[in-house]
Amino acid sequence: MSVRRIPLTAPAPGHERYLTVHEFGAGEHIAYIQAGLHADEWPGLLVVQHLLQKLAELEQAGKIHQTIRVVPYANPLGMNQRVFGVFPGRYDLVTGQNFNRGMALSAEELVARVTPQLTDDAAANDQLVRAALRALVSEKTTEYEVHALHKALLTESIDATVMLDLHCDFGAMPYLFYGKHQVEQGQALAHCLGFPLSLEEDVRGTVAFDGTHTQPWVVLGDKTSAPFARPCFAATLELRGVQDVNDALAKRDAEGLLAFLEHQGFVSDSGAEPQPMAGTPERFDVEQVKLVQSTANGILVHHKPLGSRVRQGEHFADIVLLDRETPQRVAVEAPVSGLLFNLSHAYMVHPGVTLAMIASDEAVGEPGAQLCM
Repeated sequence: MSVRRIPLTAPAPGHERYLTVHEFGAGEHIAYIQAGLHADEWPGLLVVQHLLQKLAELEQAGKIHQTIRVVPYANPLGMNQRVFGVFPGRYDLVTGQNFNRGMALSAEELVARVTPQLTDDAAANDQLVRAALRALVSEKTTEYEVHALHKALLTESIDATVMLDLHCDFGAMPYLFYGKHQVEQGQALAHCLGFPLSLEEDVRGTVAFDGTHTQPWVVLGDKTSAPFARPCFAATLELRGVQDVNDALAKRDAEGLLAFLEHQGFVSDSGAEPQPMAGTPERFDVEQVKLVQSTANGILVHHKPLGSRVRQGEHFADIVLLDRETPQRVAVEAPVSGLLFNLSHAYMVHPGVTLAMIASDEAVGEPGAQLCM
């Protein structure tokens, strides 16, 4: 195992920031795993610590056959945010940039650079594309700290064969995001983790960190018939809710990650097994996700647990109004029928804030526009 420190832009005199990168094994294919890009999302930070211990043991036993690269905290900028005891962590306080947006590479530039050189050799094409992606990352400008952070992370991850980004939600079932062009690998990951809900996205539109890795391959595939051997598979893992930080869940998720790494050929004889499925497996397009938003100020009260099925028009929560002469409530009704997989735990609400998410039976959004979420 090697451990590297990658310096980042200093925020002020007398300060320094850096990323820590743990690397195991040595092989052509890279699996990249990071946690905490949204620095207020902590379950993944603990999962990675359990995973690092397992990987160290496997490396010592000679059971790692490719390269596994782990960034245990992906956002020292966000981790440093403190506002009167509150830990924001999701947005850069200088630019307002969401830490998990705004780093996409130019797929059109990639197409222009590599298309004339592609051949019938799939493995050689893979190498050509990854070299071009590394070059595009090296050319990124870094006007602000957040840009330097994104460039540093992409430098470590952009040539990966597997890229897994660990996040969580306010309060949620465990679920995955991955590209709808990679259902087989996405479902293998869901099976290994025991995550019942999979959200499949069109990566041709606005993308987060995961889609930054797959969008160039998808656009390139649209423009050419040349073969590729192992384009990047990327997924975002939503590790339940922000308060689901404990060793039992972290060990379970680390075991699931190891099982997937073994399935993908990065390790062998890990002893890790696919985890028990935490519900009935279901797949939805991201366009089928409906955000339920508040229409009033007050205290949010939920009446349905996570994983419930709701019917269109069903009363499943209340907003308790605080400024009336007598107690009053505003009923929150399901705008669509479907699976209630996300519930807000920010109980003081105001108009426009998201109260819940429902995976519905029909498309309710436009393809490629899902990351307004």
